[in-house]
Amino acid sequence: MKRITAVMDTVVILAYFNFSNSESRYIALVKSLACLRNQKVDIILVCYGLDTDSIVSSENLKIIKIPSASVIWQKERFYNVALSHLNEKHKYVVWADADLVFTNKGWEEQLKDKLENYRLVQIFNRVEDVKLENGHFSLTGLSRKSVVTSFNRDITVKDYFSKSGISLSLGCNPGFGWAAKAATITEIGFPDFMILGGGDKVLLASAMGYHSTLLKTLFFNHTFYNLYHSWGDKVFHTIKGGVSYLENTIYHIVQGDYKNRRYSDRHKLIQDDNFAIADYLTINEYGAWQWRNENNEYAVKIKRYFDERGD
Repeated sequence: MKRITAVMDTVVILAYFNFSNSESRYIALVKSLACLRNQKVDIILVCYGLDTDSIVSSENLKIIKIPSASVIWQKERFYNVALSHLNEKHKYVVWADADLVFTNKGWEEQLKDKLENYRLVQIFNRVEDVKLENGHFSLTGLSRKSVVTSFNRDITVKDYFSKSGISLSLGCNPGFGWAAKAATITEIGFPDFMILGGGDKVLLASAMGYHSTLLKTLFFNHTFYNLYHSWGDKVFHTIKGGVSYLENTIYHIVQGDYKNRRYSDRHKLIQDDNFAIADYLTINEYGAWQWRNENNEYAVKIKRYFDERGD
């Protein structure tokens, strides 16, 4: 008798790239997948630099292996690849960092209820940083809340997006994981032009209509400014400020040192007006960003940045 494989209506998409061959990044992915396999979700993992034979297979896990990709922030690019692999039964899409552990039961059903009233939902109200030692998790003492819970309570929305580096002082975070209905996120796509990171905040600002405000804090050149502003207008037209969060605690497996990520000034690497994505980058046959010339000055600077991150 042919076995019938159940297809979930919720899918979690993950992006994994490990330019530094970090063992901690790999272990974090393995732990994250182990947890997600037991949730009522499908999983699509788009990955580069991963020995996929080492990953335990399961009926709800689909792996898209990217054979070639340049050293650049690929997360949103890989998310867009994942969108092309959704099936007709996937009604809800979660995009999450590949180093998160979900321990609460029932968050999937809570999410579906939320998405009936909101178009974009952060998948937690609290995230705890943990470190992995001798196979066991221990809390680092750093916890953060959903940025949505801070709006108009700790800070106005406009003030949040008009100041850089404000998340840490508020004890909140605009990233880690979000969700939307499949029809919503496939309409707008992910901001894969954020080739140094920061895509989560860019998406959130756009969804709430504050992309022009956020733009003033970023070191974008004229080309990037126009690209982001055009995309941001489309996002706000779709989301229209309909943003919320889940009452859900998740755990983040820490790798590297936060200060090495240079969140506040990393975009200076490509801020001069000579840089335009179309001139320097192309999407290769596998769906990843690829430098047209791997030795151009921007490629060299960005590779150095990721080497120094060491995560």
